[in-house]
Amino acid sequence: MKTSISRERIFKSSILFLTISAFVLSALLFTSCSDSETSENELAISDTALVEKIESASKVTVAIASLPVETASAFSGDLADSYIESAEFAAGLGYKVAIATDNQSREEVTSDVYFSLQGKQLADSNEKRTKRRSKCFEFVFPIDFIMPDDSSITLNSKDDWTLIRTWYEENPGATERPELVYPVDVTIEDGTVQTLIDSSDLDAIKDSCKKGKSKRKCFKLVLPVSFTMPDATVIDITERSDYKLLKEWCKANPDATEKKSLNFPVDIEYRDGTTATVNDQTEYDAAKDAC
Repeated sequence: MKTSISRERIFKSSILFLTISAFVLSALLFTSCSDSETSENELAISDTALVEKIESASKVTVAIASLPVETASAFSGDLADSYIESAEFAAGLGYKVAIATDNQSREEVTSDVYFSLQGKQLADSNEKRTKRRSKCFEFVFPIDFIMPDDSSITLNSKDDWTLIRTWYEENPGATERPELVYPVDVTIEDGTVQTLIDSSDLDAIKDSCKKGKSKRKCFKLVLPVSFTMPDATVIDITERSDYKLLKEWCKANPDATEKKSLNFPVDIEYRDGTTATVNDQTEYDAAKDAC
């Protein structure tokens, strides 16, 4: 006797099978995603824990040349603007490497980074340590540097920071660091572009950065203005783009020891739009100090 199975029963069984399959598939996908997230979290925790162990462990100073070859890849990426000053080794753990940078947009010119035994850069979650490498502003490229041999290097993008490191590798006897050529344009966090006339302007913006204050300059020069260069040449700045004339002079005269001087009187404009006349360098310095 043949057993008959109704179409309704077959349909219900199919629905049940598909429902169970969908549930199982969803569970597998959820587990897979969860495992992936867990792995990433465990990796971050592992890096942080290893950094702390290296930091607290006894370490010995080692030659920079003895660092794992893999560490070089880090200095082609995020650390492209940096160079190694010294290295320490924690047995069985990894390396603590002291680095410095010529990139004045960083909050601090020196900081520490950590590497595993294999040379992998470790993700450091310590805010106090990582803040030292935070950027206070962004340079508007190109920017120029005068090297110790009076040659100049132009950086057209952030990738070009390696040009400076390469120069020192080719000139191992050089001890002085390169000199940034002013004026430079920088972009701050609100998108404003500012012109830094000299190192005092840069120091002021970095001081504001460290104190959590506005990085916008307290005042700016009202154009036109003029500068007298060390060779008595007078350069007129009638519009913002003319500041490049000062850079060109500095690049053409890398051995100049005296600084350019701003010709007074000049008008300055404060953040609130008000203006004032400054009659000499003393008044100009006082206006800066009042900021």
